[in-house]
Amino acid sequence: MNARLDRLHVTRLDVVLTAVLTVAGLVQALVLPFAAPGVGELYVIGSTLPLAWRRRHPVEAAAVSSAFWLISMDGFPLLGFVTAMLQYYALGAYGSPRVAVWAVSVWACVTGVVGTLLGPEAPAAAIGAVLVVVAPVLAGRVVRRQRQQHQALLDLARELEAEKRKVQEAAVSEERARVARELHDVLGHELTLIAVQAEAASAALRLAPDRAAAPVEAIRETAHRTLREIRAALDVVAPPTDPTDATPAGLTDLARRAREAGIANSLTVTGTPWAGHTSVWLAVHRIVRECLTNAGRHAPGTPVTVSVHWAPDTVTVTAANAAGAGPPARSADGGRIAEGDRTTDREGRGLAGMRHRAELLGGTFAATKGGGRFEVHVTLPQPGAAT
Repeated sequence: MNARLDRLHVTRLDVVLTAVLTVAGLVQALVLPFAAPGVGELYVIGSTLPLAWRRRHPVEAAAVSSAFWLISMDGFPLLGFVTAMLQYYALGAYGSPRVAVWAVSVWACVTGVVGTLLGPEAPAAAIGAVLVVVAPVLAGRVVRRQRQQHQALLDLARELEAEKRKVQEAAVSEERARVARELHDVLGHELTLIAVQAEAASAALRLAPDRAAAPVEAIRETAHRTLREIRAALDVVAPPTDPTDATPAGLTDLARRAREAGIANSLTVTGTPWAGHTSVWLAVHRIVRECLTNAGRHAPGTPVTVSVHWAPDTVTVTAANAAGAGPPARSADGGRIAEGDRTTDREGRGLAGMRHRAELLGGTFAATKGGGRFEVHVTLPQPGAAT
C-alpha cells in the first residue's frame, strides 16, 4: 500500500483528508446544492482532489485547485475554506522556488476575487478570498523558515560532534606518539648502557672475575632506573610535573652514568638556567640523553662533546662526536645526511624524536655530518618570551 502511494506521489494522511473533504462536498452538492447540477460536483472534485498532492507537488496542486475558483456558483462548500487553508499552507510550507510560490499565490488571489465577484456575495467578500490565500501561505513560510533553521542547527551539531571526535582522535594519536617517543628515548639510552655494561661484565668474567661485580651492579641499577622511567613515560593521564631529571644535577648525573657505561663524554653547562619551565628542562635532558645514546650506539669508543648554553630567552644544546664506521644518520625528517657527494641511510627515529621535541616547544633542530664529525644543534625558546 505504501509503495503504491509512493508511486502516486501522495501520502496516506493527504489521501484520507482529500477523501473526507471530497465526500463532504459531494454530499452537500446533492443535499444543499450551491450550483447547477453537475457544476457543484465538478467544483468539489476539481478544487479538492489536488489536496492529495499538497506535500509532494504543492505549487502544481495549488495552481490547479485555484483554477476552479473561476466557476460561477450560488454558494460555497461548507468545508471549502478548510480545503483552501490546508492547500495554501502546504504551498507556503513545502513549495519552492519562492518565485513560483508567490506567483501561484497571486494567481489564487486573482481567481478568488474573480470568483467572488461572479457569485452572489458582496464585493467586500473578495477581501476574505484574498485572506484565505495569503494568511495560510505566510504561516507556511514562517514554519518553513523555522524548520530550516532547526535543520541547520542539527547539521551544525552533527558537524561539531564530528569535529569533536576528530580532535579527540588526534589527541589520542598524539598521546600515543608521545608515549612511543618517551619509550624509545628511555629504552634506547638505558638498553645501550646495559649492553655496554654487559660486555664489560663478560670481559671481566673471562679475564678478571673479581672485577665483574661493578658492571653487574651497574646493570642492576640501570635496569631499575629503566623501569622507573618506563612507568613515568606511560603516565599519560598525569605526566610528571617535576621530574628529577629536569634539573642541572640531572644532566650531570646523566653524563656521569654514560661515562661509567663506557660512553666517553664531556658536558659543559653555561649561562643561568631558568627557574621552572619543566617542559623545557625535560626536553633538554631527553635531547642530551639521545645524543649520548646515538654516539654510544653508532660511534662506540669516540668521545662526545655536549654543551648546554642558557641565554635569557633561549637554551641551546650542541653535541658533537667523531663519525663512527657505521653508515651516517638519517635526518629527523626522514632524509639522508650527506657527506660530500655520498649519501647513505641509518635508523633515524631518535633524531626524529629530537626534532619533534624541539618543534613542539617552538624551537629548531639541525643534524649535520661532515669532515668526519657528526653534530646536533637544538635551540629552544623560553616559554612566553617575545619572538
